[in-house]
Amino acid sequence: MSIPLSSPLKLSWRLFWRDLRAGELTLLIAALILAIAATTTLRFFSGSLEQTLGQQAARLIGADLVVTSSRGIRPEWLQLAQQQNLQHTQTLEFSSVAQQGDNFQLSSVKAVTKGYPLRGQLKIRTTNSPITTHAIPAAGTVWVEERLLNLLNTQMGKSLTIGDANFVITGIIDEDSDRSGGFSAFSPSLLMNLADVPSTHIIQVGSRVNYRLLLAGTRSHLQSFQTQATPLLHPEERLLDIKTANKQLNKPIKTATDYLSLAAIAAVLLSGIAVALAARRFSERHLDSIALMRSLGSSRRYLVQLYSGQLALIWLFAMLVGGLIGFICSLVLFKLLATLLPVTDLEFALSQPLLTGLATATLTLIGFALPAFIRLYQVSPLRVMRRELSPTPLSALTITAVALLALFVLLVLETGNLMLTSLVLVGGLVLTLILGGLCYGLLNRLRHSTFNAQAKPLNAAFIALSREPRATVAQMLALALGFTAILLVGTIRGELLAQWQHDLPAKTPNQFAVTIPADHVDALKSYLAQRDWQSTDFYPVIRGRLVAINNIATQAKAKASEGDSQERALDRELNLTWTEKLPAKNELLEGQWFTGQQHEVSLESGLAKRLSLNVGDSLTLQMAEGSVTAKVTSIRKVDWDSFQPNFYLIFPRHVLESYPATYLTSFYVPAADKGQLSALIRTFPTVIFIDLAAMLNEVQKLLAQVSQGVQVILVFIVLAGILVLLASIAASLDTRRQEAALLRALGASRRQLQQRVGLELLLLGILAGLLAVVMTEIIAAGLAIQLLESTPQLHPQLWLLTPLASGALTLTIGLLSLRRVWSVSPMVVLRET
Repeated sequence: MSIPLSSPLKLSWRLFWRDLRAGELTLLIAALILAIAATTTLRFFSGSLEQTLGQQAARLIGADLVVTSSRGIRPEWLQLAQQQNLQHTQTLEFSSVAQQGDNFQLSSVKAVTKGYPLRGQLKIRTTNSPITTHAIPAAGTVWVEERLLNLLNTQMGKSLTIGDANFVITGIIDEDSDRSGGFSAFSPSLLMNLADVPSTHIIQVGSRVNYRLLLAGTRSHLQSFQTQATPLLHPEERLLDIKTANKQLNKPIKTATDYLSLAAIAAVLLSGIAVALAARRFSERHLDSIALMRSLGSSRRYLVQLYSGQLALIWLFAMLVGGLIGFICSLVLFKLLATLLPVTDLEFALSQPLLTGLATATLTLIGFALPAFIRLYQVSPLRVMRRELSPTPLSALTITAVALLALFVLLVLETGNLMLTSLVLVGGLVLTLILGGLCYGLLNRLRHSTFNAQAKPLNAAFIALSREPRATVAQMLALALGFTAILLVGTIRGELLAQWQHDLPAKTPNQFAVTIPADHVDALKSYLAQRDWQSTDFYPVIRGRLVAINNIATQAKAKASEGDSQERALDRELNLTWTEKLPAKNELLEGQWFTGQQHEVSLESGLAKRLSLNVGDSLTLQMAEGSVTAKVTSIRKVDWDSFQPNFYLIFPRHVLESYPATYLTSFYVPAADKGQLSALIRTFPTVIFIDLAAMLNEVQKLLAQVSQGVQVILVFIVLAGILVLLASIAASLDTRRQEAALLRALGASRRQLQQRVGLELLLLGILAGLLAVVMTEIIAAGLAIQLLESTPQLHPQLWLLTPLASGALTLTIGLLSLRRVWSVSPMVVLRET
């Protein structure tokens, strides 16, 4: 006999609201809402932080993008910039002697057009107080650094000569944000109007000059320009952004992005676990009602339509609420970031983060909730009379494959980092399987042990947990994964800040000295030592060109790589050096250090990879005074972010010491001693000093901003962890309520029951905390090597604090969830089940 049924959609709506009001869907929907809100906000925060970092870093090059050329800026670039609605200005950089009376000084000249700089600021002094301006020197005038005034023994208002033209000094440069590492990085510097350059007659055929087109605009317009510009580059042209223009910024920006990706992985993983636990509990609580409907004539097709509609309503409700919460959180965060961070035009770009959040929830629902809902369609009508009949589940392998595949796609989509996602997901999966297997074996053995459950409360708790080892292990692993995610994000954050401080410690060199004559080395060393200005080693520098690899001329290779803007080692001179010891911040990857018995060379790993060179290959280099052929005996990894002298090729002393060389070093000048740099330059007029203080200050600002910003994401991780804890405890709530009601019916007091259940929960939480610490230590070690490129560290404090905290949380939340058992008659609970 069958009963008339309403339409599946109408009944789905009624069931949805009934379960929503009854609290049956609370955890499931809360997990989905959190997945959307957390992912949306994290992605928005990540994008906003990238904008902030980009704008801060852009100050070091005066723009968002720069086109450089040694032959002039082609009109095509200006047309493309106008098509993309980009702000643009031009600079021309070259070295020239500035003359004032009988005084001469080699200077770095930068000629600019209106609007310079596009990013950052230019501070000058025309009187005693500095002003920030976007104006440029008027025709016939120049602005100079104060050091140049001191070196030329002149003052503002006087004239100086550059080439064939005379100029009036009308301003003193206090700060020029454009520190791109070219000629403008040399000191002392001079700023002039680009229109005045022809009158100097300095730029001739063969002159070494650097033309630059500075560009600024929105991210979408900049990306469009890059896409169109890259294939149009000539061999003498390069397209630079904040990463390629200043390699020192690459590591902090990349590490910050990777950390945000790790946080997103943790938030999504925790949300997925909570969804899986809540969906499984939902399906188990509806098995009886489905069996009843089947026995009354409902077809399987009808049930598919019914619960598919309910699943769709759950998805839609979570989308709306989660999207609204994500929007509100992003808007609040946008206001805070715009107030706290030093940015001028932060974009409220929410569309992409919101789409990512919706995709996150959709894939989470498919991967973690769908397998549980599929069980509902396989319920037998006989379950009405035989409740022990459960639907035949999909194979564990199938369910696991669906969930993991959805999770992997989700996380790769969210982070854009395949390697990091694979490391965390695969590493976490392997650890979960291993630890889960060990825990199951331990509980299974405990179940068959001779423990007397009545002897001690602790024994009774162990016996109770081992009664259903699979369910206990699943609950324990879910809790452990939740605590692991929280610990991992917090631990990596601390190591992240420590690593940044290690990479840029106090007294990091902020000055470079180049072209030091050999007979001035001892004098300069003594000068720095007298003032306690710490310096690195003095390295000889010999200019040479790579002309042959394994006795094969490199001319053909140079032609083949003309269109490759990333490889210019074959068409330019390289800085060569010799030393007997491995330089600091260099790591030997292959081969061995110099033996001193042959012509050897040590090669930087990046260059070796680009030129396909290996240990044992021979290189021939041509210098002005002759050539050298040497065998590659080692390949080094160089830390280019160290603000110390670094080289692509290093030789033993006996190979290059006969060739004329100038020397190079870096040193640290305290801020209080900056005024003494003029005396240093005057004492060593033939040495070129490059000031890196501005760049270091910007890097320090970036690190400080990131360290403050990442605290925001910990809130979402903690919320997700608490949700997993609730879902995990709720998964066993029905069973525990039944057991408690039965024990009360048999005469157990409320106090005895609370002690018994409380001890089980406390023990479960402590064991989950220990598992979480083990997983955290192992995964953090892998991330330290892969993400931070540092030595893994143990965290002794976690081994004590985490089990105590996890035990206390599990106990508190578990007892609160079971409070209805203590206050309601056991008969009511037993009738409900």
